[in-house]
Amino acid sequence: MTDTFVGNRDGVYDRTSPLEMTQVYPQPVQPATEIQLPDIDDISHITLHQAARDGKTNIITQRLTKLASKNPARYKKVINKRDEDNTTPLHYAVRYGQEEVVKVLVELGADINIPGEDGASPLHYAARFRANLQVSQVNAGGENGTVPDGVVESNIGVVAAPLTHAISSSSLLVEVNQAMSQISSVDESLIHFFVNERKGDVNIKDSYGSTPLHYAASKSNVTAIKELLNSDGINVDAADASGSTPLHCAATEGNVEIVKALLEVGSDPRAKDYEGMTPIHFACTYGNLETVELLFEHAERKGDLLEMLEDRNREGETALHSAVGGGHIKIVEMCLKKGAKVKARRGNLAQPLHIAAINGYVNIAELLVAHRAKIEARNAYHVTPLHKAAAFNKIEMVAFLLEKGADIDCLDKDNYTPLLVAASEGHTDVVSKLLHEGADLQVKDIHDKTAIFLAAEKNRVNTLKVILENENAKSLINESDQHENTPLHVAAMNGYASVVQALLDNKAKINARNEDEDTPLHLAAKNGKIRTVLELINRDRNVINDRDEASNTALHLAAIEGHIKCCNALLENGAEVDARNATLWTPLDCAAAKGHLKVANILLDSDSPVDPIDKIKTTPLHLAAKEGHADMVTLLLSKGADITLTDLSGRNCLDLAADHSRKEAAMAIVNDENWIDVLKNKSWEQSHVTTSLRKLIIKLPSVAEAVFNRCVKESNHHVEDKKYELTFYYGFLEDIFLDWSDGGDAASEMSSVASFLIEDVEENEEFRKIQGSAGVVEAVTQLEKKDSHPLMIMVKNKREQLLGHPLVTFLLDYKWKTFGRYIYYFKLALYGLFLLFLTGYTVYMTEHGPVCANETVVDKGTADESSARYILWISVGRIVILALASMHILSELFQLVYQLRRYFSWENLLEWGVYALAVVNVADDFQVDLVRRYVCSKAKKTIGALSIFLAWMALVLFIRKFPKLGIYVVMFTSILYTFTKFFMIFVLFLVAFALSFFTLFYDPQQSIRAFGEPGRAIVKTAVMMIGEFDFDDLFNSPDQDVPDVAWFIFIVFLIIMTLILMNLLIGLAVDDIKGVQDQAVLERQAMLVDLAMDVEKALPRRIRKRLVPETEVVRPNQYEGFKGYWYSPPISAKEVQEALKPNKSSLEVLSDRTDELQESVLGMRNRLKTMQCNLEGLHKMLAGVVKKLDANVEGDDDEDDKLF
Repeated sequence: MTDTFVGNRDGVYDRTSPLEMTQVYPQPVQPATEIQLPDIDDISHITLHQAARDGKTNIITQRLTKLASKNPARYKKVINKRDEDNTTPLHYAVRYGQEEVVKVLVELGADINIPGEDGASPLHYAARFRANLQVSQVNAGGENGTVPDGVVESNIGVVAAPLTHAISSSSLLVEVNQAMSQISSVDESLIHFFVNERKGDVNIKDSYGSTPLHYAASKSNVTAIKELLNSDGINVDAADASGSTPLHCAATEGNVEIVKALLEVGSDPRAKDYEGMTPIHFACTYGNLETVELLFEHAERKGDLLEMLEDRNREGETALHSAVGGGHIKIVEMCLKKGAKVKARRGNLAQPLHIAAINGYVNIAELLVAHRAKIEARNAYHVTPLHKAAAFNKIEMVAFLLEKGADIDCLDKDNYTPLLVAASEGHTDVVSKLLHEGADLQVKDIHDKTAIFLAAEKNRVNTLKVILENENAKSLINESDQHENTPLHVAAMNGYASVVQALLDNKAKINARNEDEDTPLHLAAKNGKIRTVLELINRDRNVINDRDEASNTALHLAAIEGHIKCCNALLENGAEVDARNATLWTPLDCAAAKGHLKVANILLDSDSPVDPIDKIKTTPLHLAAKEGHADMVTLLLSKGADITLTDLSGRNCLDLAADHSRKEAAMAIVNDENWIDVLKNKSWEQSHVTTSLRKLIIKLPSVAEAVFNRCVKESNHHVEDKKYELTFYYGFLEDIFLDWSDGGDAASEMSSVASFLIEDVEENEEFRKIQGSAGVVEAVTQLEKKDSHPLMIMVKNKREQLLGHPLVTFLLDYKWKTFGRYIYYFKLALYGLFLLFLTGYTVYMTEHGPVCANETVVDKGTADESSARYILWISVGRIVILALASMHILSELFQLVYQLRRYFSWENLLEWGVYALAVVNVADDFQVDLVRRYVCSKAKKTIGALSIFLAWMALVLFIRKFPKLGIYVVMFTSILYTFTKFFMIFVLFLVAFALSFFTLFYDPQQSIRAFGEPGRAIVKTAVMMIGEFDFDDLFNSPDQDVPDVAWFIFIVFLIIMTLILMNLLIGLAVDDIKGVQDQAVLERQAMLVDLAMDVEKALPRRIRKRLVPETEVVRPNQYEGFKGYWYSPPISAKEVQEALKPNKSSLEVLSDRTDELQESVLGMRNRLKTMQCNLEGLHKMLAGVVKKLDANVEGDDDEDDKLF
């Protein structure tokens, strides 16, 4: 709630809260004087809320009178306006006892039920703040009295109070004077005024469900209680949001007079709130003795006292439980006298004695025991009062219970005795008392933990020292739990240095081992507890190289977890830096696998081998690359790690990074100075040979792009200088004849690993083939497959960025200009010659061929054998056609043998059809009896038509190779593919309408021939889809009687087939075209790659090896004119430079700035490290002082490097 200003006579304002939670009475005022209405300018700063609070009736009257005369509509809103505290003028008047103002505001239409702060109405305020104050005590004149509070300026929205009639300025003054004259004669309270005179809702609730009766009971407002109880319709047992009744509130406050009044009017003394609490629970909890007595007396009169004593809340507590928990001994005594059960159990079966033991109420415990409470009572967990007293360090209660015969070694559900509980909680005095009384120190809990173990586990050093002073403790100091951990193990694991020291001082076994063969030093090092590590090493240096069940030393474990200080301390004290565990990992392997850079640096500085090899030939560099630790990779490479080493599967560090999609690690590798060596590696994967670059193209294209960038070198000349040179290294793109690496030392045993890695014997043999010198041939055989080429892999995986890289662009351009275009144009010329003569032959023979009748030649036709056309197209043409077709057939046979299963494609099948049909088509011109019978058959025209049709379609395949024209062929094939998938649905519609039309329009006289047969009907229906309806012939023919249903089916046909289906096909085609256009660059480059591969595969291997160099030097600015057109590079020098050094995006700029900031932070960290070293020196000095003074300063051994 916001502060408001309180006015005084000097006009100075103090700040107070307008609604304190205490009762407020009006200040005494001066005798009434004649009302003087001040000038409006003098009161303009006073709001209606302040005037109501200060009792300035004249200001309220004048303000509302003027407002009513000017704006009656706004007047209705202002009188109920809420301020910033959600409070109306009426609330303020009630709150500060301005009853005169209350009456005036209500008479003028203020809403008596309007909710204010927390939903409280004015009646709530009256019940909360009004005590025994009558209206007659208030002077009618308020303007000269003491102002109890100040001005509240507010612009909060208003709530209109309804008026029963319109108000004029004259009638307003009359009503105000009448109200003021009546005030002095009325001897009633505001509650009576609101409820009885104005018929207010006496049971109205605020936001929390509280009624005015709740308010009066909570504030012990006796007068308000009596007035409310005398009101008609009062609900004495109304429940608020928590289910509490006014009697609950009164019992909590302990006002006997109010409790008595509520009981007299019939309030339920056993009513329960939502927690099951009754008024007796609250009275017992808060120690309201008189209220308890009153409730018991009332229950006795009603005959349900025992039921009241047995009433339980949600936790199962009775009134006795509540009284014991509150520590109110007189109420406990009263409950017991009235018959409360001393052994009553809560929900967890705890008895009152448990509660007394928890709180240490010895006097109450004595009283309970005197009433036969059971000393050995157990709750649901078998816990006794002695357990509770020990757990909560109630030493006097422990002594009392032991005096009364409590079992000192009683066990709970987890086999905890009071001694174990006290030791676990670190209650030294209780432990000392129990040991003095003979508690069994050898007892263990269900996890086999002794009191020594529990004290050590919870860092209870003082308690531990007390226990160790016992004569039986020495034999238990090395007792282990169910996992064979000793107290020293758990103390070392948690870094409790003082506990470790105390245990070692008492001869704890320093090299004890748990079920995992871990010593305390292992656990301390693993958890980074540097103080504990040093303490253990200083006690016995022989434990420093002890090994666990996996043969890990403490240095291994510290390296795995990245604890720098522990590693440093272990190394300084003689730990073996090259120790091997069960998998032959060194500590450096552990650090590399986890990416702990600083630990690796320390190990390398301590002469750790940089390339140790484990059982599967894995090195730290392999592990770092596999896990993606780029910084670790960089560190190891800078320290001389061999980048070419391979593991048992033949994979090097780059292969592992690519296989696990570790982009940053792979980038660090390819940026190393030995990047060429690491890329010269082949490995066996999923029944085929692959290389590092191929993996990068598939899984890490951005890293592959970085490799491509490194394969392009620029000269020092300006980019526009004619001497500007670009050197391209094609070795990794054209890697068939590359000088492959042997994989380093780790690859030397590759042949022995195949059975270990590959179960299939056949694959095992193939895997062996790619290793060693003989493996080069096998690798070439595998890699030279078209689908295995890096360029084809880019196409297959849609690596548009890589296909557009200058390295790829210049390689394709080199292949095209060197041999590709010559071979391609030669093949195109041959096919063009073949198509030319086939077309000429077909056209000429169609026009001038022989005339047949009954499949017999009756006329040789009009062919002139001496004409030039006949000689060219027939005499020469048929020979050329046969020769070229035969040559192409032989070529196809050669490809079939060479490519085997990869040969069969629809393009090759189309070519077979073209050449075979061409041969058959021209064979009739040869004097062969078998062939001549075919001349006049129907098959002749069919074959001729198919031959010329397929020949021209095959030309499309050649055009498809051209990037600029081929894109349209790709669009066509894409649309054709989509239509093929849609064709089945299309056919269903077509057949449905065709058969319907056939049935309706079939005419035996065949007046309508289009629907004379089912096949013709299907064709005719397909033609109708493009608008060829023949409507008049179908529906307006005088000879045709059209059925009525034909009109319906025809209309449905128009809607479905010509509108919906055709538009659907157009939409699918447009979508396919857009998809091709979006991928235009990719498709164009893909066609170039496909063309280059096809042309290259047609050449023998020796020629290919000689034609494709490893490097090419290009001067892109030296060619001009026609020579420049023929030899010019595919892209300009400037475009190459932009591709290699693109402008940074906003994200890249942000990343650079982040790197700069990181460097600044690193510098700050270094300075903080220096400060930390200084602090450590100071800490050592203070430790020496503490040791000298023999002071006990206990602190946990925190993990090292928590700050850095």
